[in-house]
Amino acid sequence: MSFRRVALGAVRSLARRSPVTDIGALSVGQNRVASLEDALAIGGRRGAAGASSSGVEAGGVKVFTVDPRETAKFEADAALWWDEERGPFAPLHAMNPTRVGFIREALARHFDTGIEPGTGVRDIADESTTTSGVNYDGGVGHLGPAGDLGPAQPLAGLRILDVGCGGGILCESLARLGADVTGIDAAKGNIDIATAHAAKDPGMSRRVTYHATTAEEVAAAGAKFDAVVSLEVVEHVNDPEGFVRQLEALTDPGGAVFISTLNRTARSYALAILAAERVLGWVPPGTHEFEKFITPEELAAVAHRAGLEVREAAGMVYTPPLPAPGRNGAVAGRWSLSGDDLAVNYVVYMSKPK
Repeated sequence: MSFRRVALGAVRSLARRSPVTDIGALSVGQNRVASLEDALAIGGRRGAAGASSSGVEAGGVKVFTVDPRETAKFEADAALWWDEERGPFAPLHAMNPTRVGFIREALARHFDTGIEPGTGVRDIADESTTTSGVNYDGGVGHLGPAGDLGPAQPLAGLRILDVGCGGGILCESLARLGADVTGIDAAKGNIDIATAHAAKDPGMSRRVTYHATTAEEVAAAGAKFDAVVSLEVVEHVNDPEGFVRQLEALTDPGGAVFISTLNRTARSYALAILAAERVLGWVPPGTHEFEKFITPEELAAVAHRAGLEVREAAGMVYTPPLPAPGRNGAVAGRWSLSGDDLAVNYVVYMSKPK
């Protein structure tokens, strides 16, 4: 089954799977930014917790996409990021294998890393059939003391930036697939939790670094990455179009960008707000604002104006478990990719021209 969806005039998919660039050119060398500190000279800068829609100066950079109300909401629950069973981020843990599968397969094709087509999406998505009690590790186990992953490194050599990384759920998964990952978040509390959790896994600190900063500050410093991901974030920012432009600016020519979010439909309102927040209590009330949801067509138009080409889009569909005493539907259900159903959660893969 193909997980592509074609929406004429908006979400375009490619019939071909030719590589965009040579993986050999992507190694981290002296001609690349050695670290985020080298590019930013961050020092004690702490993102833009006081940003507004009109923008504020943060370290000399005008920040206009961060919504301080949204930042405060997620920072208030920062200590619960890794409560995978009952915490407010348990649904993200359950969804994560499916998100990672889509990204892994798309990046493998984009940079021609040589993994067998389909192994990214199908293998990882299938592992999420029942996620309750499963501590997802990206399919390759723990990192060794030197960050050695062994043979399963489909993303080896790629430098990936996770914008709005939260507690590091996605960062750690991508690192275990071989990528060198930088996670940034405007909420310092999230970064503290992400850093502490990564330190528990030997070798993880060699693959993942975290910084309390914003996309604007990183872009202003001139740092660029092979791929930029921002999942479940764009519906929480002040200026979605400006935010996507920042993601484009942070991406190397020939690189890839991934965004996942919620569609603005009656079904997404019923499931993500009425059910998940108000009835079932899977996430705190007020987590989402329906008017901030963005349709795939709107996101495709924004991406086009930012200079990005939409390559693929897929829905992330939740199938609830059978009722059982004590079963938590937030983590016991099944997440899968769909080429047809983008009505609630969806993920988009875009490319930046060379």
